[in-house]
Amino acid sequence: MASDTHTPGSTRIRIRIKGPDFRLADQAAAEVTHSVTATGVRVLGPLPLPSSVEALRASASYDELRCHHRLLEVIESKPQTIDALRRLNLPAGIEIAVVAPDEPAEPSAPEPGAAPAKRNRRRDNRVAAMQFLYSWETQRQGDLVTALYDFFSEQAHDREYYAFAEELIHGVLRDLALIDEVVVRFAQNWAFERVAKVDLATLRLAIFELMRRTDIPPVVTINEAIDIAKVFSTEESKRFVNGILDRYKATLGRDPRKAEGA
Repeated sequence: MASDTHTPGSTRIRIRIKGPDFRLADQAAAEVTHSVTATGVRVLGPLPLPSSVEALRASASYDELRCHHRLLEVIESKPQTIDALRRLNLPAGIEIAVVAPDEPAEPSAPEPGAAPAKRNRRRDNRVAAMQFLYSWETQRQGDLVTALYDFFSEQAHDREYYAFAEELIHGVLRDLALIDEVVVRFAQNWAFERVAKVDLATLRLAIFELMRRTDIPPVVTINEAIDIAKVFSTEESKRFVNGILDRYKATLGRDPRKAEGA
């Protein structure tokens, strides 16, 4: 564990995970989540944060490395929670830090709900929905009401601001089997289990929009998904996400640049 700056007496803590490999970051986030929830606490997350490009200081050629960030927030930690964290044996290259919830975020890892540079309400809502769907895929909480309450309580705006995100989340979870059939069908030569979790959450979100939200032009949905993939996932993700969504779009029989009825 990289550091442990948990303040004595504080019951709410944040756990930051960082690694150069997105699969190891996802694996570590899942292991941390399962370890701390086993101590009987509620956990917000894990949430994907924007990836960062960092210079390799030891390299004379100034090579760059893309790092992936995950965040968990323990609602009410216990002594056993910290003990469970100390016992974790995480993969090499993964950094984990436990911090007080009021400690400022590092520049490379913005707080939950952080969106790409060009902010607007719909973008914020899509980012929030993607983050929740990523978290849900890891935890599969039985109590969706509490999970949504915890998640939206930590966002930058009040819950009403995220009404569109809630519509998307409920829609994706309702139609999940149909949506995943689309992913399997159009992810050519790519096993479903190998799809990066951030990409899967982004694809599920966009496919639901293409499938059910005919009031949104398909190109808008696809461009938004590509932008989210570029910020939160890997270099290759934008092409992977674009390929699947473009192939599915071609089956819809709609004008890709118009909302239905426009």
